[in-house]
Amino acid sequence: MLTHEQHSERSGTFAPPSADGVTDTPLTELTQLIQTGRIPNALLFSGAPGTGKKKTAYAFASQANCLAKGPTACGICTACKKIRSGMHPDMICVGLEDAKKNLTIAQIRDVGRLISVRPNEAAFRMVLIRDADRMNVQAQNALLKVLEEPPERTLFILTAEGTARLLPTILSRCRLFRFRPMSPGRLKETLVTGHGISPQTAHILAKTLPPDIRQALICAGKPPESDPEDQTPPGDRVTWQNLRTWLIGEVLDLIRGSGAAAAEKGLNLSRTLAARPDQLDDAMAILRTLLRDICVRRYDPSQIVNLDFFDAFADISGMYTYPTFLEWMTAFHDTEKRLGSNSGPRLTLDRFFLKLSLPKGRI
Repeated sequence: MLTHEQHSERSGTFAPPSADGVTDTPLTELTQLIQTGRIPNALLFSGAPGTGKKKTAYAFASQANCLAKGPTACGICTACKKIRSGMHPDMICVGLEDAKKNLTIAQIRDVGRLISVRPNEAAFRMVLIRDADRMNVQAQNALLKVLEEPPERTLFILTAEGTARLLPTILSRCRLFRFRPMSPGRLKETLVTGHGISPQTAHILAKTLPPDIRQALICAGKPPESDPEDQTPPGDRVTWQNLRTWLIGEVLDLIRGSGAAAAEKGLNLSRTLAARPDQLDDAMAILRTLLRDICVRRYDPSQIVNLDFFDAFADISGMYTYPTFLEWMTAFHDTEKRLGSNSGPRLTLDRFFLKLSLPKGRI
């Protein structure tokens, strides 16, 4: 799908600060390319989701096209405003189409047709190819032909999680920039100082979620403004915080229980989670920190993640032997593996929650 992609930021400038999840090193090096006038025809941004690759691509395009010609994009000139609003005719984005697993040769050929004429108004036209490592071989070969004879004033930026699936000939024509994820400590600091989230909530988010500032803000109930990737109607969205509070409470009640009632509760939990596959990844992340907290509560309480359940963990910690906690962790890791290999969620979760409801090591 080719789009003049919407790109909305909170601030007027486009230089992405570290507070928004972009590591300083790529941005510094990219700024130097603009200042020296040595901008390559193709850049490859490699890194995990949430490390700021897309944002940096638009920041770089803004800085390269800013009419103010300053050290950073001004954010107020015509070019900056058009790029920010997604209305610039020379900013082209290619991404995965609905229900497709790969970028196709047809999409790359569409790019070739669009860039066969001169840019409308940009000093540097940008072609952003997201998930470039999802191009099939035919698409990569088609792109290679374009990169071998790049059009004038056209910059290609490819984003990918890694480089292993890209052809060596593609890699040889791209300047590689690696994007590192934020550390949990830095993510927590960013949430507190940059977005007004309470230290306790920020601590829980940073320790539970992947280091993705966008995902953390959504889970905190503060999604980025004009987020084009969040299509869920607000009234239908079950917040992450509500899911977390409910799930931890239910699992703690399950562990405190015994006999047939506990087993029935475990099966009900399994049925509820299996019926909401869109929340299963979040639920597993929450369960991971919950079980870890139960394990460490007895020996190092300072390491607890879910601080709002601190006293409840003390209660559970005194009910079972430590080997029982380790058995639960082993069962959880096995559950993760089974879900990752496409095992049926309901039966897999049944097995796990029954393990929690029928422990052997009760004190």
